[in-house]
Parts: sequence; structure tokens; C-alpha cells
Amino acid sequence: MIPFTRSGDLIIASLAQPESALISSLAAQIADLLEPLAAPPLIDDPDAAALYAATGIGGSAAIDADSAIARLLPDAYGGDAEASREFRGLTEMSLASRKVANARLVVETLETADAAGGELSLDTVATQAWLRTLADIRLTIAARLGIEIDGQPEPDDAADAELALRDVYDWLAWVTETLLDALED
Repeated sequence: MIPFTRSGDLIIASLAQPESALISSLAAQIADLLEPLAAPPLIDDPDAAALYAATGIGGSAAIDADSAIARLLPDAYGGDAEASREFRGLTEMSLASRKVANARLVVETLETADAAGGELSLDTVATQAWLRTLADIRLTIAARLGIEIDGQPEPDDAADAELALRDVYDWLAWVTETLLDALED
């Protein structure tokens, strides 16, 4: 990958096809993981269902058992389970929906870049979607690997697949860093 740079109002980079395919696959997996939580609740009253869909209000009562989803949609109030439950019930659906939309936009920009020979060009909206999705991908990988803080050492008994996933996690940190550096220019 040729790192992100600024070109006027755009942020550009060049990705090799395997890099593009990897990020696209991971972004699609984030979207697929969260899509069920982005759907409006099933409500028999059509007026109430339309209101929920229009406002984005909805969510579960408890944090998800999947560690990756719990990392992506954590409790809002660590010391107050009741307030967290109420907040989740009002915001989970819209937050999951925004995360799905961001991930889908990353996939779309990569498809466009692949058609242009790997040249990626991001406007402000796409840049924000990339930053958010890269963070979501890294949070998901961290949850799967049990990483609590960046720089946490790898376990001595890590399997090859875990080591490879750790390399992806670290590479995505570099990709994010180059994107942030380009924004500062």
C-alpha cells in the first residue's frame, strides 16, 4: 500500500489488490455482524413500527454476549446497569445502522478503487467512514484475540492463525495512522 496523502480536498492512496480485498472482506464482515442489530424491532402496530424506523430508536436490553459486538456497542454507563440498559434500548439500532453504513461505504470505495487500478480517492464523508470502520475492524479483531490494550504482548502459545490476525491488527493500525497523518497535512 502506498500511504494516504492529501490532494486538495481528497485523501488518496494506492492499494494492492490483496490489501483491498482484505479490508473489503473485513468491512463486509463488520456490516454482516451488526446488520441484525440495525433492523427496526418487530412491532405489530404499523404506526409504532414506522416511528421506530424513522427515528432509529431501538435496541436490546442487555449488552451482547458476542465479545466483538460488546466491544463495538459497549455499555454507555459502566457503573449503572439500568441507565446503560435504557440508553442501549434507545440508541443501539441507530448506532449499529451507522456502523453498517460506514462499513458498506468502505466496501464501495474499494470496489471503485479496484476498477481504477487500486487508486483510492476519499472525500470527507468517505474518509470519516474509513476511520470509523478501521477502528471497528480493529476493535473486533482485538475482541477475538483478547487484546485489551495496544502493545499487549502476544501469548507464548499463540497459534499461527492468531499471529496472522495480530499482524493484520497491527497493519490496520499503520493504515489508520497514515490516514490520520494525511488529514493533518
